[in-house]
Amino acid sequence: MPGSQVGIGLSGAGGRYFSLSALYLFIYYGFGAFSPLITQYYNSISLTGTQIGLISAVAPVVSIIAQPMWGLFCDRFQIRKTVLILTLVVSGLVGLFFIGTSAFAFVFLLYLILSFFQSAIIPVSDSLALGYAKKNGLQFGDIRLWGAVGFALAAFVTGLLVEKLGPSVLFYSYCFALLIAVLLVLRVPDESLETPRFRVGMLAGMRDLLRMPRYLLFLLASFCVLGAVNANNIWFSPFYQEIGGTVTGVGLAFLLFAGSEAPFMKLAGMIVRRWGLELTLLLAAVFGAARWLWYSSAPSTTLVIAMFFVQGISVGFYLATSAQFVRENTPASLQVTALAIFFSVGGGLGTMLCNLAAGWIKDSYSTLGIYLFFGIITVIGIIPLVMIKFGPWKQRSFDEDAEVTQ
Repeated sequence: MPGSQVGIGLSGAGGRYFSLSALYLFIYYGFGAFSPLITQYYNSISLTGTQIGLISAVAPVVSIIAQPMWGLFCDRFQIRKTVLILTLVVSGLVGLFFIGTSAFAFVFLLYLILSFFQSAIIPVSDSLALGYAKKNGLQFGDIRLWGAVGFALAAFVTGLLVEKLGPSVLFYSYCFALLIAVLLVLRVPDESLETPRFRVGMLAGMRDLLRMPRYLLFLLASFCVLGAVNANNIWFSPFYQEIGGTVTGVGLAFLLFAGSEAPFMKLAGMIVRRWGLELTLLLAAVFGAARWLWYSSAPSTTLVIAMFFVQGISVGFYLATSAQFVRENTPASLQVTALAIFFSVGGGLGTMLCNLAAGWIKDSYSTLGIYLFFGIITVIGIIPLVMIKFGPWKQRSFDEDAEVTQ
């Protein structure tokens, strides 16, 4: 347990727990410096809403192919840490090439390359954390919450720096954070050697996963719910400024929003133990839909800030329990693959749709219309979650030695 590990020292179990938590802190610090404020860079080089939507859709499109590929590669060769180090280094360095780039075509190409390597970071790090949490009897949310802390700090600090020094500072912050994360990966435990080796072909492994009704329904739900959540990171800045906010206010908002995820991720473990994964996920989606629909009514910036904790309930609960749901409803020997497909659908296809639609809606209507769309698609995502909870498909117990060999 974390409480008993603290006195063991940085070279023992406490050190491994500390390194894993710090890894999440710096990975998400990089993402928090990049995603919420990237529209300030786009605006500085005079991109249109449609162009921003197209660029923002690149990462999801690439992840649809790249994330399952990275996942299957990790499962087959059991080299998760090597892949994570490679993708962190390349992603951080590619980020620096945005500085001084202003042509739409070059920005699009850079984002394409960045997205390919960046797409492996979250599913692989989540796989490492899930393996460690399972072995040590921990809740995944207790580790994942440090990502929320890092994201919140980065959005606030980088927001202040961007207003004072210009948008290029966000790329330096992004690169620095990911390179620090590389050093932490070296100290992170990899429990992959204690799980069964990948014994089937890549396509066969994906076929096995796509035959599981609960997993498929969850992919559909996450397509809608996470699509809106991820797209909000891009579109909240112009929305907040449209209703009267400032760039510094955007940083403060993300500090409170993402910061609220950490305690709710901690609380998620208690909610799961009391009411189960399914109800926790359903509660998160309902709060998410209500939030987006409320945003579409043009609330004051004061109210948006005051209701910051709604993100903790909606996003915090969903992110803390979604990876756990995937782990408990798929074979251990296909764990990274299952997580990669999950992220490629929610963070890929869903985010692609939401960003493309948002870009068109911004040019044709307003950012308020974007959030009306986010609310509607999240309501649609609630339906498969209800089916998971109350439908006939119960959770299966997987025999790790035989399940994927059938």
